[in-house]
Amino acid sequence: MLRRWGLRVILALITLVALAGAVLLATLATLAPGNTAWALPLRVSLLGRPLQADVDMAVLLRLATHPLAAWVVDGRDVDTAHGRWQIDSRTPGRLDATCAPCRFTLAALGPAPLALDRAQLSISADGADQYHGALRLGDAPHTLTLAWQARLDRAGRMQLDATLPATPLHTAVQVFGSALPERASVQVQGTLALTLTARLPDGPVRVQPQLADFAVRGLGTESLLDLQRPAACRDGSDASVPTVTGWLPRAVVAAEDQRFFDHPGYDPSALTGAWLHNQQAGAALMGASTLTQQLAKRLFTGDDRSAARKLRELLYAVEMERTLGKARILQLYLALAPWGQGVCGAERAARVHLGLRSASSAGPVAAAWLASLLPQPDALLRAEQLRGQVEPERVVRVLEAMRPMSAAQREKAQLALLFWSPPALATPPQREAASPATRATP
Repeated sequence: MLRRWGLRVILALITLVALAGAVLLATLATLAPGNTAWALPLRVSLLGRPLQADVDMAVLLRLATHPLAAWVVDGRDVDTAHGRWQIDSRTPGRLDATCAPCRFTLAALGPAPLALDRAQLSISADGADQYHGALRLGDAPHTLTLAWQARLDRAGRMQLDATLPATPLHTAVQVFGSALPERASVQVQGTLALTLTARLPDGPVRVQPQLADFAVRGLGTESLLDLQRPAACRDGSDASVPTVTGWLPRAVVAAEDQRFFDHPGYDPSALTGAWLHNQQAGAALMGASTLTQQLAKRLFTGDDRSAARKLRELLYAVEMERTLGKARILQLYLALAPWGQGVCGAERAARVHLGLRSASSAGPVAAAWLASLLPQPDALLRAEQLRGQVEPERVVRVLEAMRPMSAAQREKAQLALLFWSPPALATPPQREAASPATRATP
């Protein structure tokens, strides 16, 4: 009798497990992507065996928050490209998912993943395809919380609105900066707020960040006030940073960072625009680094494409604006910027590419052309190869953006450009031996 009862219990448990498996398999089949083509690859484990399917996000959202599906998904682990998420659906009409740790790969920031100690997503159904929830990034006591609301239309498209209230920037650095060598020493002040609206899966995305009282200390950038040029960037024995005057500084600002004298080391609108552009499939990567950020990259962070490097670059740029000021930053950039393989700094670039004795003597056309060499400075091209990358249209755009320049000066320079071409490559003393007429620059 007891054996029969035990056997029936075992058979009942097996039946329940089989039923759960059948429901899960049916659910995965039901979630197959429809016409919206808004699919997410999911991998789940059932009875120790991995199952994988592409699921329609709209249908997944509807079923995951349905009370009848709660017992199927509760306690499940879902493997995604970002890490393993543990599902908790014990609260009726609500689903909670936790990923610890999480790694988000963002194509716009390079192949290195962004590591987070913890990410928690809550989804609650408000009825009739209306949802709300929160996304919490980081682990206590450092947590960023984005509250969101969403609604689905009949085609399965989602209108999403999310808000991050004013949050201390120190918290954001601790959340996203787990890989920062400076994490323990950097002091960050100010607040970050954000609003996001999106039409998913393929509609417009609008992001509006708001930074207030952003200041950085503790990185030691004040030492750059006494920086000496490395040997590769000197045009002689003098190691001090030269002061370049005239047209070249204006041309470099026009070519690389037209808002240089207005921004605090970073350009929020340019960063947001580049970020959204770089999320588009197949889009050529767009940069948004200011001159200050480029200088930080050369001096401190290196140029690997990762979220951690971009964050470090931003922190150093903000502190340099405070410790150095615009004039020193611009002169350091001119002294260290690469102008092709083996050509470092404006003084040497003026000699190698133009045969000039001094970068300050470059006229507006020569300065605009020289600044036009900068878009690909880190491609290790020889000088003659780099010169071949310059498009005349870019030189024209640089001339048009140079400030200050009177209308008469600009018109004269544009006319001179029609008859001007860079001299043949020659490094001193060859060019210095040429006649004064040959060395003249428009």
